[in-house]
Amino acid sequence: MNGAALFQRLNEKGLSLTMNKWGSFRHWSLRWKSVLILLSLILIPALTISLLVYYQSNAILEKQVIERTEQNLRQIESNLLDVMEEVEELSSYIIYSEEFRQYMTLPVDGEESEPEEMQRLQDHIRGFFTFHLNNKTYFNSAQIEGINGAQLHLGERMGGDESFWEDTAREELGKVVWTDPYILTRRGWTTGNYTILSLFRVINNLYDISEPIGQVKIRLDERELFAHMTNSYLDPNYEMILLQEEGLVLSHRNPDLVGDLYPNEDVIFNMQSEEALFQYEDRGETYYGVTRKVAGTDLSLVSTISEEYILDEFIGIRKTMQIIMSVAGMIGLVAIAGFMLTIIKPITELTRETKRLEEGDFTAQVKVRSQDEIGQLGSRFNKAVARIQHLIETKYKLEIQNKESELKALQSQINPHFLYNTLDMIRWTARLEQAFETGKSIEHLSGLFRISLSQGKLLISLKDEMNYVQSYLELQKRRLGGQLTFSLRMEASIEQALILKLILQPLVENSLRHGFRELNQANAITIRAYREGAFVLIDVFDNGKGFHVDVDVFNESLNEENRDGDGFALRNTHERLVKTFGENGGLMAIASDKGAHIRVRIPYVESEAERRQLLEKEDAAHEHTDADRG
Repeated sequence: MNGAALFQRLNEKGLSLTMNKWGSFRHWSLRWKSVLILLSLILIPALTISLLVYYQSNAILEKQVIERTEQNLRQIESNLLDVMEEVEELSSYIIYSEEFRQYMTLPVDGEESEPEEMQRLQDHIRGFFTFHLNNKTYFNSAQIEGINGAQLHLGERMGGDESFWEDTAREELGKVVWTDPYILTRRGWTTGNYTILSLFRVINNLYDISEPIGQVKIRLDERELFAHMTNSYLDPNYEMILLQEEGLVLSHRNPDLVGDLYPNEDVIFNMQSEEALFQYEDRGETYYGVTRKVAGTDLSLVSTISEEYILDEFIGIRKTMQIIMSVAGMIGLVAIAGFMLTIIKPITELTRETKRLEEGDFTAQVKVRSQDEIGQLGSRFNKAVARIQHLIETKYKLEIQNKESELKALQSQINPHFLYNTLDMIRWTARLEQAFETGKSIEHLSGLFRISLSQGKLLISLKDEMNYVQSYLELQKRRLGGQLTFSLRMEASIEQALILKLILQPLVENSLRHGFRELNQANAITIRAYREGAFVLIDVFDNGKGFHVDVDVFNESLNEENRDGDGFALRNTHERLVKTFGENGGLMAIASDKGAHIRVRIPYVESEAERRQLLEKEDAAHEHTDADRG
């Protein structure tokens, strides 16, 4: 099998997959192709854009809901911290107040007691706490105990076991102790159970902080505290939870949950992970949660809202987008119907009549419905049919003879010089007609012919070879509709280096045929030529699929005798280089993270004489080696 036959076979193999993939589409009727194209260009984009706008609107509104929730949590956190700070300041005031210290240390029995002074101090303290109890609804009660046995209870009379928190406060030696929620029973005319959050603190001597002189208890009503924190900041559809780090509920709209672990483990996990925004499932419904850590404490505020409520807020936008999508669909269908009636139907009729003409029926006629370009095409078709019939009947033989003579004359004139001049004439004509892109393509094609013929030369300069492959890539780029980018770089000092003609084009063609099986906008080829010592290296990169085998296996296959397979073009190029430049020349594949990387390696020579000297030295070295072995 000769080289031309192998080249053709390789081309057929390279195109077989593409033909199989698109062959069925090519044989579709124009009607169905038009429907598919119009759906792709009108209906599908319109619906896609509408859906994108719809979902983007949903995302924006969801973000607004989340931001509003975060803002509310910040305000609730501020209210909670204000309450805690206020209560702690009260306990600190007791430490520094001379009247409180006297009340807790003055004797209450015996000769040293001062009943009148104790009564004055008690009245003053009662007035101080009464002010706070009346102005702050979440204040439930307060209790002062001194080491002298004096006790003062203000606010509602409450009963219950508080010994654990009292012991904890004594162990903390004067530090503030905030309790978990616990139950106290109301005593007096009315009874009932209250969930309480309290501050316990041991009061130490101001002048000897290791000496306790009393204890203070300030109790807060959990229900009233929740109402104060969330006042005007919590929508009824939102759930707000105040949680300890372990997941214990300190405050909640549902009093039955207060004092217990929150029942949903996902909420506790995300709170402990300090996830600012999370999503979870509860009883088959999706919820969104927003977490905020209360500054300076181990407490967290969590607000949750159901996805269904969020979507209900979007119902107006959803209806509007549905109307927009319906209108877009109707417009697309009307556009398709109009295109089919005004363009596709006349073209299909013209195709049918053209087939009749092809079969020899010169009575074929197209019905002209309009005066637009399609109508003019039908009218000219009818005139052409009549003209052909007249020519066949009157001038057929004479015209055939004249054409044969003209063809022979043209064939005798076509030579490389005539071809170059003709291409130049067409190029300049295209430029005069301002068809600059067409002129540029003709210029590249002319460059290809000039370099490929190059007066029969085997070797050309590296500059000419790079110009050739640049022209080839420009034409391929235009053929592929701009779906190819390329870059050529050459070291300035090696432009006159000799290289075997048409070496780079097979490498580029290999990338186009095998590396880019599925063309896309990111396809790129880079060629870089530079000198390294006594050699010229030319690297050809692409970002395609890369080699289907390991590069070491591929490099070994370049020297195999097998003439079949997908790598024949590269093996042929490698053999040409070896035959021209000796074993110092050739191809080599280099491992690459993405795509393929082929390197051309040739000795640096600037004349045919230098190349022959290299080959002679190589032959002499081989003869010397063989003699040593003998």
